[in-house]
Amino acid sequence: MFSTFKCQIFLTLICIALCYEPTKEDLKCFNDYETEMKCSLSSKRLQSCSGHKLNITHPVSNTFEKYTCIFERNHHSDNCECNVTVEGFVATEIFNTTLLEGSNVLLYKTFMTSDFIKPKSPVLSVQKIENGNFNVTWDDQYEKNGIFFEALRINLTYGIKGGHKNISKTVPNTVRSYEIVAKNLLPNTNYILTATMSTDYNDHSIPSDQSATVEFTTCKSI
Repeated sequence: MFSTFKCQIFLTLICIALCYEPTKEDLKCFNDYETEMKCSLSSKRLQSCSGHKLNITHPVSNTFEKYTCIFERNHHSDNCECNVTVEGFVATEIFNTTLLEGSNVLLYKTFMTSDFIKPKSPVLSVQKIENGNFNVTWDDQYEKNGIFFEALRINLTYGIKGGHKNISKTVPNTVRSYEIVAKNLLPNTNYILTATMSTDYNDHSIPSDQSATVEFTTCKSI
């Protein structure tokens, strides 16, 4: 009997190490409020993405749109990721998801569109202008005449290249540009600029991925 008890303990320990029981916190989804919905499954104990998929349904008019998202390993992290193309989003739409491993249901999770919007990354440009300042412009990669466009804001961060102190500025997307005053910068110095976007739709709780870095250099004398 003692041997059987030890065997049970051993099997329990093996299961703790290898059996994967994801929680709702392990499953995260984002949408770009245009066409893409991307989901990730994160767990230190997830041994393989193979066999894991997400069934997604959401009501459209009087029918249900259905999607299947097949997870694959992200080459830059331990997460399993998948994405599907959706024919447009509505802020109040509900997405019902079912996580499966093979045919076994692991969990259910519901998302409202507005709650999981992660905007696209902005594309930055910096030009030196006549007064010596630097004019920052950006492409938010969205339609310029929609309500969503007006709900975006850009979060700019710039600082000395290789330095540890940065300046952050947040401005409405609708202003379309931001001027960095040269006299507030060091002369003959290389600076780097990055940005993220966020939206009023979810109180700016989910910033976009960081933009590509843009560099600019100040004059020898300012």
